[in-house]
Amino acid sequence: MVLDAGLEKLQELLLSMTPGDQVSAARASEISGLDEAYCDAVLTALMRAGLMMRLQHDAYVRCRLEYAARESA
Repeated sequence: MVLDAGLEKLQELLLSMTPGDQVSAARASEISGLDEAYCDAVLTALMRAGLMMRLQHDAYVRCRLEYAARESA
């Protein structure tokens, strides 16, 4: 039950993000109550899918879909 509630909170956070918004795995963990490593894995997967970019200071930035499509081409 705790994992489901945490995943729902993490999903709400991610869906509320607009292009240019930033979040770190630590902040995602604070909001969702999930383990920071788990949140980092989710954010990394979204980065690999082209929906996020990772900055040098370990924050992830929400990309525009047009940018994500261009980068994967």
